[in-house]
Amino acid sequence: MDLTPEQLEAELLGKTYPDNIRINPAAIVIEAAPFLHIQFDMIKRHKGDINRCAAWQRLKEFYATQELDD
Repeated sequence: MDLTPEQLEAELLGKTYPDNIRINPAAIVIEAAPFLHIQFDMIKRHKGDINRCAAWQRLKEFYATQELDD
């Protein structure tokens, strides 16, 4: 995935998602909208390398699940 945080935000926000999206073996997103808003807020507050930001990793996992559904 070669998207920037801004591109990913534009791609993911404003859509309707089902409940209970498994993003990895240990994590299920119960409600997508609040999850996405919190993760993007955490990215905006992150100082340093974005690839070391846990919120960025979770968003990439979430995005990957949506690519599989398309």
